[in-house]
Amino acid sequence: MKIRTFAFLLLFLIISCDGTLGGFETRRFPISKQKLNSAFDTLFSEHPEYIIPDKWKSYNVWGYWGKNSLEARTFYLKSNPEEMYYVSFIGDEEMLKDTSHIDIAIRSVFTRRHLKWLKEEDCDDKEKKRIEKRFDREIISKLEEYTNVKAIRQN
Repeated sequence: MKIRTFAFLLLFLIISCDGTLGGFETRRFPISKQKLNSAFDTLFSEHPEYIIPDKWKSYNVWGYWGKNSLEARTFYLKSNPEEMYYVSFIGDEEMLKDTSHIDIAIRSVFTRRHLKWLKEEDCDDKEKKRIEKRFDREIISKLEEYTNVKAIRQN
C-alpha cells in the first residue's frame, strides 16, 4: 500500500510540476521535416553566432531534463536582450513523417535577466510580442530564404 501511495504522489508531482512545455506561436513550413532540417544546418553553418557559446552551455539543460527526446534546436541570440530560444518540431511521430508540411515553435526562452527558462505563459503580452518578432526576424526569415517557402504563423 505504501508503494502504491508513493507512486501516485510521485506521478502527481511530475505532472503538476512543469510536465509539459507548451509553446509560443507555431510556424508551419509547407515542406518536409528533412528539408527544414537541412535549412537548420545551413543556418548554423552560415550564422555560427546562433550556436550556444561556452559561457551559456551550462544553461542548456534540455538533455538533463529529458526534453532532448523532442527534436529541437537551441538558438543563442547575443544582441540585447541576450537570450536563447529552445525551438522544437511540433507533432507526434506520424505528424512528423508528413512531407507536405512541418511545424515548429519556440518552446522556452532563457534570458540573462531571469537566469532561467521561461515558458510562453511566464511572459506578459509585450514580452511575447517581442520574442515572436525577434524569432521571425532572426530565425524564421532565414529559414524561409533557405527553403524558398513562406512560413505560416498559427495561433
